[in-house]
Amino acid sequence: MSNAISLNGRLAARWARRAVDRLRKERNEIDELNVFPVPDGDTGTNMYHTLRSAYLAVEELTGPVTLPHVVAALAAGAGRGARGNSGLILAVALQGVADALAEVTVATADAMAAALETASDRARAAVARPVDGTMLTVLDAMATEAREHADAGADLVTVIAAVRERSRSALRETTGQLTVLREAEVVDAGSTGIVELFDLLYATVSGRTPQDSMLTEVARAPKIIHEATAEELEIVAILASEPPADLADELDRLGGSSIVVNALKVHVHVADETTAATVIDHLGGYGIARLDMEDLRLHEEEGETKLIALVQGTGLLMHTALNGATALTPAVGELRESMAEIIAVEERPVIVIPSSTSALKALTGLSAQIVRSRNVATLLSALAVYDPFAPAEEIFADMTEAAAGTRVGTILSAEQLAANPPTGVLPVVAEATDGPAGRPGDDHAERSVAAAHPAQFYRVFIEGKAKTQSTELSTLAVKLADRLLGAGGELLTVVHGPDCAPEVLDHLRDWIQKSHDNVHFQDIDARDSGVLVIMGVE
Repeated sequence: MSNAISLNGRLAARWARRAVDRLRKERNEIDELNVFPVPDGDTGTNMYHTLRSAYLAVEELTGPVTLPHVVAALAAGAGRGARGNSGLILAVALQGVADALAEVTVATADAMAAALETASDRARAAVARPVDGTMLTVLDAMATEAREHADAGADLVTVIAAVRERSRSALRETTGQLTVLREAEVVDAGSTGIVELFDLLYATVSGRTPQDSMLTEVARAPKIIHEATAEELEIVAILASEPPADLADELDRLGGSSIVVNALKVHVHVADETTAATVIDHLGGYGIARLDMEDLRLHEEEGETKLIALVQGTGLLMHTALNGATALTPAVGELRESMAEIIAVEERPVIVIPSSTSALKALTGLSAQIVRSRNVATLLSALAVYDPFAPAEEIFADMTEAAAGTRVGTILSAEQLAANPPTGVLPVVAEATDGPAGRPGDDHAERSVAAAHPAQFYRVFIEGKAKTQSTELSTLAVKLADRLLGAGGELLTVVHGPDCAPEVLDHLRDWIQKSHDNVHFQDIDARDSGVLVIMGVE
């Protein structure tokens, strides 16, 4: 018998709102089921944030809202806000649904089957090493069930009802399909989220009250103790340019696992920081617009504040991401647009910390607290005191104070001076000149010297003012550190790039131990060719 009930844009939007509400309530219980691909206890939370980002995109729609409009917005929002392995797979599946329904104003049984088939195919294709007993398996079962009923002439609600029942049985089957699930006596966490979402779709389209959540059936499973895993770090990157089709294979060869690639978004787990650096450097070849990282051994709850750091170079991206920030590359993509998107999906205060005065100026007008950090050294000082669990006003004040109290100096090479000579340079300090120099204050002469000594000439700037120059980088680094430490300090941070030889750092480290044995020395490889040496003392 034909059923007049259909799925249109209005019902799709209602489903999305109800789905966000349900996952908000149930995310912690889904987190407790999470033992695969790693027992990091965040699957429910990641799916919730992904779906919340999807629904926020729907709320921004104006005018007549059709089914293609709604599902396209859901897919775009999920893609922007996807978190973790489960969130990225959900985003990929939603994009498949959106593509399948692009020309469908009112969904039919056949359209629903096609949407689920596309979602299933896309999700499986996005995962480097698909395994049974996961979201992929349940999506496959749902798509198969939908196609069989649609081809048999069933109407839309009948198809959705049948798929809903099959999703629940497929979820129960995951326990026996994956060894880690069988040993923990639980069903797959990500699949549970998928089943819950489809249960709400059935209730929304049919107008019926949904049956008990699947969580009431799996609640009898023992609580999972999330132990340390060999996969210690999670990397989520948004690239600036389209990667090759074999990127997943490349990441697999570099030591990555749990790899999901969806257009510009990449999710991968790695065993340690060394492998993470290798993977991030490889991704850096395509440009990294955004980087998030999580230490899977910590299993921390979400903090009271969200931090965004603006930095250049894969080394600094990794360092800031590992210290709790979402790291953005200012020169890649639409910075303000990216910032606004992140701020919009957060349910907590956002603090932004730039690494240059130019980036600081670009942030005017954003609805976030901006730490007035003038360069990388002050950013790192502020990052060192960041506590995501402290009240937002308190941590903002602490970070601002740390940035303002840091004395900074920079060493530029002849090449850097010639390519981008600083403006407003004060006269060179004569007593500190160890190499050839032009007439003090004469920019033309200074550029001539730099051009004449492209491999040997270096110059120091302290708080933006020209101070010292030399042909010996090691000597100049020691003189800069000595001047910065002249007013005291407990920590010397040195950020360096690929043109700063290891022996320069070794020489500086030895000098610190002999001359300032009470000062802690920290060096960070920016892995950025635009950086030679940047120092900060606090």
